[in-house]
Amino acid sequence: MRTPAPRNRALALAFAVLVALAATGAAAADPPRRLVSLAPSVTELLFDLGLGDRVVGVTDWCRRPPAALAVAKVGGHLDPNLEAVVALQPDLVVLEVANAEAAEGLRRLGLPVLAVEHRDVAGILASVTLAGEACGVPVRAAALRDSLEARVAAVHNARADGPHPLALIVVGRDATGGVLRDVYAAGGGTFLGELLALAGGRNAIEGDALRYPLLSQEGLVRLAPEVVVDLAPECADDPQRQAELRAAWDLLRDVPAVRDGRVRIVLDDAALIPGPRFVETLDLLAEALDPTWTRTGP
Repeated sequence: MRTPAPRNRALALAFAVLVALAATGAAAADPPRRLVSLAPSVTELLFDLGLGDRVVGVTDWCRRPPAALAVAKVGGHLDPNLEAVVALQPDLVVLEVANAEAAEGLRRLGLPVLAVEHRDVAGILASVTLAGEACGVPVRAAALRDSLEARVAAVHNARADGPHPLALIVVGRDATGGVLRDVYAAGGGTFLGELLALAGGRNAIEGDALRYPLLSQEGLVRLAPEVVVDLAPECADDPQRQAELRAAWDLLRDVPAVRDGRVRIVLDDAALIPGPRFVETLDLLAEALDPTWTRTGP
């Protein structure tokens, strides 16, 4: 099982910090004062580092913390309005490594860019250090990272002795009319799959090859998950859709999780944002796997 902060990545991380700082031109004596975030996870990271007062631009999808709603918007996550970003005169634009096209466009426009990796736990932890160093708050970053690592270790160590039920994390489905169709689940090679393993669950989707396979009702019955966690934040403001989703799951009595009342529908979007709040998702999964679990943080 992967550990959250492998020691053999320490030297690589230190080198990455130096490279990032050199690329952005950031220095401890002159940290960036105007920040633009191009991902919800990055926005949460910057605010968690106490840099909210420096954030002058975020994407249309950046809704956490609530203070981010009042910040100027610069377009979508994958398709930001580069002119809007330039107009904000940022000292540093922070985005995810996966958003390479936007990063290249911003660099061509002469803007300093810091790209962070938010595809796994190790990347999120590394991003805390990178952003803290680049923005001149390394002490805050070290404290935040220490707290995140401590919570991961607490869950992983406590859950090591079980129970380890077979579990399925659902990230999409059609439940129109109270009938479940086209279910997408997180495989072992995904961020959510990693969190499930850390929480002590066995993924019903075996191996790492299939990231988000499409499942039919028959497929769900064959997989026979003992626990289902259905991430459905799109239903949060729609009671009818919530009722349809619950009714759709209730029909699948041949699935152990349904029969035993262990289908958990999650309406909060935190689990789909791979930022510092991943520890809340880790606790949520631990609770779903073991009803006696006590949360490790607020």
